[in-house]
Amino acid sequence: MKVGLVVLPVPGRGHLISTVEFAKQINQHNRFSITILTMAPPVPGMLTLPATFYESVASSGLDINFLDLPPVDPPKEPSLEAFTSLYIAGHATHVKDSILRLQSSIRVVALVVDLFATTMAEVGDELGIPTYLFFTSGAALLSLMLYLPTLDKKIESDFEDLEENLDVPGLGSFPPLVMPTPLMNRKNEGCKWFVEHGRRFRYMKGIIVNTFRDLEPATLEAIDEGQCLPDYPTPPVFPVGPILSLEDQDPSHPCITWLDTQPPRSVVFLCFGSMGALPEPQVKEVALGLERSAYRFLWSIRTRRSTNFTPLTDAILDEVLPEGFIDRTKERGLVWPRWVPQTAILSHEAIGGFVSHCGWNSTLESLWFGVPILAWPLAGEQRLNGFVLGRDIGVAEEVEMNYRGQTLVGAAEVERGARCLMGESEKGKRARDKATEVRAASRAAVGAGGSSSEAMTRLTEQFLALAP
Repeated sequence: MKVGLVVLPVPGRGHLISTVEFAKQINQHNRFSITILTMAPPVPGMLTLPATFYESVASSGLDINFLDLPPVDPPKEPSLEAFTSLYIAGHATHVKDSILRLQSSIRVVALVVDLFATTMAEVGDELGIPTYLFFTSGAALLSLMLYLPTLDKKIESDFEDLEENLDVPGLGSFPPLVMPTPLMNRKNEGCKWFVEHGRRFRYMKGIIVNTFRDLEPATLEAIDEGQCLPDYPTPPVFPVGPILSLEDQDPSHPCITWLDTQPPRSVVFLCFGSMGALPEPQVKEVALGLERSAYRFLWSIRTRRSTNFTPLTDAILDEVLPEGFIDRTKERGLVWPRWVPQTAILSHEAIGGFVSHCGWNSTLESLWFGVPILAWPLAGEQRLNGFVLGRDIGVAEEVEMNYRGQTLVGAAEVERGARCLMGESEKGKRARDKATEVRAASRAAVGAGGSSSEAMTRLTEQFLALAP
C-alpha cells in the first residue's frame, strides 16, 4: 500500500499556490502519494485557480491528486478571519469521510493543514493520524501567533489602545499597530480566532513554514528554543522556503514586451496582490506621486466594487486616474488595468523596485529576484511583514502612514518612497544591496545542501517514520 499525505489548504489563490508547490517539492523528495482536498469558493466569483492549473498538475507525472469536498453553507460572519475559520471547520465531516475512503488504497501517515484550518487536527486525532501545520507566511507571524495566547493573558486592553511597544520573543520590541489588523480589537471575532489558532499550533506534530534560516535567523532561533511557547513544548519547525510558483512566464505579454524596451533596473513596479485594491482617491494620489517622481513605472490597477470577500475587477482607467495622466506619462509609464504575470515582471532586468502590499508570496517572489520593496501594507499580517522587511531584514522602505486613522497616503509621500526605493537615499541604496544579498541566500537555501533542502529532507524522513 502506498504511503500518502492528505493536505488541506484554504480556498484562496495565494494559499492554494504555495500549498501545491509544497506538495510538488515533497513529492520530488520522496514519492509520497499526495491528495489535496479542495473546497468550493465560499463566495461566487472568488479568485481561486483555473481548472487548467489542476489539470496540469494532475498530468505532470507527480503523484498529486485533487479531491473536491462537498459544498457547505458559508457562515454569516463579517470578519474575514472568522469567516474563513468557520467555513473550513464546517468541512470536518467531509474531510473525515474523504480520508476514510482514501485509506482503502493509501496508508495516510499525516494530515497537513493550513494555518486557518487548525480545527481539523480533531479529525486527525479521531482517525489516529498526526496533523502538521503548513504555515504559508513567515517566521515573524509564526512567532507572534505562538506567543499570542501568552499576550492574551498578559494584556487586558485592546492592542490598538496600547501606547507602549510590545515585546515578543524573536521579534523584539515593536509598535502594537503593526500587528495583524484583526488583532486590534479584542472583541473582534477575527482576533479571537487568531488567538485560538495560535493556541492550537502547540498541538501539531510539526510546523512547516515558508521561510528560510538566513532570512529570519533570530526569529527561528527563538521559536526553536521554545521562547514563544513558554508553557508548552514547541513542535519541530521545518523552514522549507522559499516555496514559489515561477511558472507564469509569458514573454509575449504586453507588460513584458514594454519592459523589454526599458533600461535595466529603471522601472518601479506597483502591484497589490490578487486581493488588494486601492480606493479611487488613493489611486489619484499615487498617480500624482509617480508623475512628480519622474521615474519609469509599470502599474497594475484593479478595483473592488463591493466587499472584501468579492474578487477584484479590471479597472476603468478613465474613472480612477487623474485627467490627462496617461498622456502625460506615456513615454515612461504603463498602466495595466488587468491581472499581470507578477513573477515574470519581477524577474525582468528592467525592474528596479517593487511597491507591494507585502503579502508573503509577493515578498518571497520579490526577494528571489533581488528586487527591493516599498512596503505599502493593506490588510491582515501585511503590516507586520512590511515592518520586519524594513527594520530586521533591511530590504524595504516603509510608506509612512498613521495606522490610527490616516486613510490616505499623499502624493508627496508616494514621490518620496519611489525616490528612496530607486536608490536616491542611503537607506534606499542599502535596501537595494541587501535585496541582492537575499536573492543569493534564497537560492542557496533551496539548493543542494541548503538549509531549506535539509529541512525538507528531515520532514520527509519524519513522514516515512510514521509508516511502519
